[in-house]
Amino acid sequence: MLELNKVGKKADWKECLSIEAEHELNQILEAVKRHRCAYKDAENVQIAQLWCGLIEIKKMINKLNDRLGYVETVLNGLFKTRDEERDKLVKSLMKF
Repeated sequence: MLELNKVGKKADWKECLSIEAEHELNQILEAVKRHRCAYKDAENVQIAQLWCGLIEIKKMINKLNDRLGYVETVLNGLFKTRDEERDKLVKSLMKF
């Protein structure tokens, strides 16, 4: 059953989202607009838009994974150096 708002129009389901969720959704929708030429001629435009949304989310995940990989590389280098220094210190103390 459709709910009507105070002026007799159908209520938009997005209005029921939290402000943060609505903001996130709007960002994704803006990114999906870049694929308009791909989905506008689809047999089912709404489904094609969803797939384009998944593409955008996958791009975001890939970017985060790249950044995480870089951070892991830096941290591994730091820990390796720390471990090597610790081992040198222990060896020198053992000789003392």
